[in-house]
Amino acid sequence: MISNDDFNNIKAELSGQDPLVKRVKLSQITIDDHSIENSCIHVNGIRVPVSRAFFNRLGQVVNLNIGLLNRMQKNEDRLIQMKLLEAVKAYAETRDGGKDFLLIGDQDKHVITNIVVADRYARLTNGTLFETAEVLLNEVPGLSVESIDRQGAGNMSINLVHADDKGFERLGPDEIFRFGVSLVNGDNTSRVDDFMYRLACSNGMISKTPTGSGPKIGGGGSGAGPEAFRDILNQAHIWAENGFIPVSFQDRLDRAMNAQASYAEMSRAWDLVEYQLQEEDPDRKLWLAKAAKVQLFPHLEETERRMLNKGIKPQDLTNEQKKFIKTGRTIWDLVNDLTWLGSHTSTYPMANAKKFKVEGGNLFVKTWDLEHANLTSI
Repeated sequence: MISNDDFNNIKAELSGQDPLVKRVKLSQITIDDHSIENSCIHVNGIRVPVSRAFFNRLGQVVNLNIGLLNRMQKNEDRLIQMKLLEAVKAYAETRDGGKDFLLIGDQDKHVITNIVVADRYARLTNGTLFETAEVLLNEVPGLSVESIDRQGAGNMSINLVHADDKGFERLGPDEIFRFGVSLVNGDNTSRVDDFMYRLACSNGMISKTPTGSGPKIGGGGSGAGPEAFRDILNQAHIWAENGFIPVSFQDRLDRAMNAQASYAEMSRAWDLVEYQLQEEDPDRKLWLAKAAKVQLFPHLEETERRMLNKGIKPQDLTNEQKKFIKTGRTIWDLVNDLTWLGSHTSTYPMANAKKFKVEGGNLFVKTWDLEHANLTSI
């Protein structure tokens, strides 16, 4: 749990560390044949560095097929890629000439990372998010701060947990949970997600409510104050009466404990871990990845050995084919594998292990590949 002093120190550190935002028209942005190669654009004639992902985001806002752009980039057809992007952008200017867009920049890296339609940007400042957490802590009895996660690029989540202990008969007497809410600042929006804390292993999990996306709480980029949370505050009092247990959590938990995790789902979990591994030396990183896979995902290794014994090369399978292969782990097992990594310090160096709390939550609320596999026998 986070003490009041720690909360205030983190608040002082993260307040103001928000993405930089500039309002522009599409016509103010200029790209040329070398923009991707040089990782830059021009805004009102001034050269501005951008991230590699920026051009995909630009393609999305002008309704260009991103798959086509990615294939061109993969084939190193950069000139054709830029010509196409320039042409579609020019057409979009005639169609959306009066529309405002926001360029979003990373303060630490000093690059533009994103572009969004201004009306769709609904992110509170980090300072306002902390103030909102304080309002909830003061107004809703039993809430405390379990953790504060830094997500990079100024993004963060404040995880509030309720004091009521909740058990579930299916899991046995030693499995106790506490539930709450997570106030999240993402790239473009602020929202309230479900938060679950598993006491037995100190695992935290952040997820959108199982019945749909959590409410967006941003102020359209205007930096609205805690009054923007009035409805959330009223709802929090109602949630507190039930210990903040999300709607249909029991049902989804039962299903997660019965559903087998597919090879595709476990491979994706491992890919996320491998991506987070930090090591500059490529040979040592390869060694670390092999060791981490054996230790953290032994069932993945066993599944791949089983496939090889049957003459199937894992690397030759499509993602759709991987969805049909069982791993011997349930969805609930895999969720806990991820949330454990997000809640504890691993022996393997990770860039931002806190993200695994979210990834575990995403897995918990998604549609699972093999949940209805038994229907194939009908």
